Amino acid sequence: MTVAAWLIAAVAVVVAIIALAARRPSAAPPPEESVPAPEDHADSEWRLAAAVDALPGTMVIVDGDGEVVQANPAALRELPFLRTGVGVLEAFGDHMLAARVRDALASGRDDEFEVKLFVEGRRTFRVQVAPFAVEGARGAVLVLRDATQAVAYQDLRSQFVANVSHELRTPLTGLRGMLEALEDPEMPAGMRDDFVRRSRLETERLEALIDDILFLSELEAAQGVPSGERSDMGAVAREVAVELEGEAGEQGVDIALDVSAGAVTSLTDRMAHTVVRNLLENAVRYAGPGATATVRVHPAGREVLVEVQDDGLGIPEKDVPHVFERFYRADPSRSRRLGGTGLGLSIVKHIAERLGGSASITSREGFGTITTVRIPAADTPVTDVPGDAGAGSGARPRW
Repeated sequence: MTVAAWLIAAVAVVVAIIALAARRPSAAPPPEESVPAPEDHADSEWRLAAAVDALPGTMVIVDGDGEVVQANPAALRELPFLRTGVGVLEAFGDHMLAARVRDALASGRDDEFEVKLFVEGRRTFRVQVAPFAVEGARGAVLVLRDATQAVAYQDLRSQFVANVSHELRTPLTGLRGMLEALEDPEMPAGMRDDFVRRSRLETERLEALIDDILFLSELEAAQGVPSGERSDMGAVAREVAVELEGEAGEQGVDIALDVSAGAVTSLTDRMAHTVVRNLLENAVRYAGPGATATVRVHPAGREVLVEVQDDGLGIPEKDVPHVFERFYRADPSRSRRLGGTGLGLSIVKHIAERLGGSASITSREGFGTITTVRIPAADTPVTDVPGDAGAGSGARPRW
């Protein structure tokens, strides 16, 4: 049990003792010298009651029969269905919770566990039960903490580890098979060269996957806006278009630019480059021969709009809601063949949301795809942004 939980439980026990004592027949008073003055006793009770009311945590007190005696205001806000004078099962509607409280009351031992309750949807709570006994009167303090996000995050981490293991195993298995085959001294020279080429491609894919995983981990470890960073998204778009010109030619895809000046964000250079490259690279690789991929970068009020649109093959409707998920691929075989890691759009969304922006996608099979990223503009504009003949004019130079 944490220190905070112990403090909550300790205060609650004192209040519970007072509450339970108030329900018992009055006994003979102790010697006169030990009886506090009436005003002191009332003041003490008032202070304890005020302390319990001010507790930010969710706290419930039950008596020896497992009936709810008291709940602090935080508990009533968090669990609006709570009622005093009813049993734990009726109050919470969960058999496991009622059984664990009953066992703790019977044994007198603390207990801690997780339970799922229907509170504005199904949520996970971490419950601590602290039994107490005063002059034969038994009771228990229940402290509940909402652990829904923590449990969901743990599940996400476990799923991520499983996915990473699977993604690493696939190229490693292929590499091992090709290396074992290369040990054959009688292998024809042409086949040997092909296996060496494919092995090199697999190692490059592994390197790209590991780089993406490490970058994603860095993004999750750091919080907030990068301090003092400025990136001109228009300049980045022009750089990325040049970088991908060769691959676009191989895929039969044209690249067009529609870039305005003053599209400055607080992204680091690496983040800005990653956002634009991942978006345009997806369009180049999957739009299909004859398609045009257009990169648009414009200031839009207090945001910067980065959009990549293509008129290519499009994405099946069933896949559109999942494209920002880690390792999700609408066309797995083609993605692996082209070197995709399945993390590109997930990283883009993570970068945008870290700064308070957003990422979205619309697509229709046979009509193309539009991927839109909105990122808050930098507070202080940069005035020495390199110019471009087409910047700010709506021109769309072809690459």
